[in-house]
Amino acid sequence: MKDIKKPKPAKATRGRPRDESKNIAIIEAAVQLFLEKGFDSTSMDEVARVAGVSKQTVYSHFSGKEQLFSASIRAEIESRYPDTVLKKLEKRSLEGDMLAVCESFAGLLLSRRALSMYRLLVSAADEKPGLAKIFWESGPNEMEAKLEAFLQMWVDRGELAIDDIGKACNLLFTLLKGRAHYQRSIGLIDEIDDDMIKETVKEAIGVFMKLYKA
Repeated sequence: MKDIKKPKPAKATRGRPRDESKNIAIIEAAVQLFLEKGFDSTSMDEVARVAGVSKQTVYSHFSGKEQLFSASIRAEIESRYPDTVLKKLEKRSLEGDMLAVCESFAGLLLSRRALSMYRLLVSAADEKPGLAKIFWESGPNEMEAKLEAFLQMWVDRGELAIDDIGKACNLLFTLLKGRAHYQRSIGLIDEIDDDMIKETVKEAIGVFMKLYKA
């Protein structure tokens, strides 16, 4: 059984700061290639070509494919973190916060890119179990921690009654994926539109509130 190395933390660079636009272009190219060709069949040369930069530039930003894969996952997920989403709200309430957080997270879970990544990880599970570990530690693990912190905040305010935050968080994940994730994963449906996401979120919040609203 083959495995891959866990990416090393990025080293501090000396001299001029990294060009953020090139960084974004490299990550976008990497995501595109990982999803189209898989992890093994994607090369740093191809990433450079698709991003429109030199191979040297790619390596000045990322030490290797593992670190680039990790950065790609983090870039996809960071904007969906509950604390990031909630900064955009003018008014705060349990219902409003739940709706904003759940719509954002469901939009990520049910996106075409997320479902393609899910398929990539499933297909690589036997030969490269380390890829799933990199994926999990690069975003979903922190997303789970942030969602738990979000729920705990409303428990502390007396509006949610939850004995096991971890269990409640896992239930919310499952509810937000709903039937749509499974159906899209196996190709039963071609697309998940905004209406399907909104309906899934509405049902998920309804069930969750019945169980945990104080």
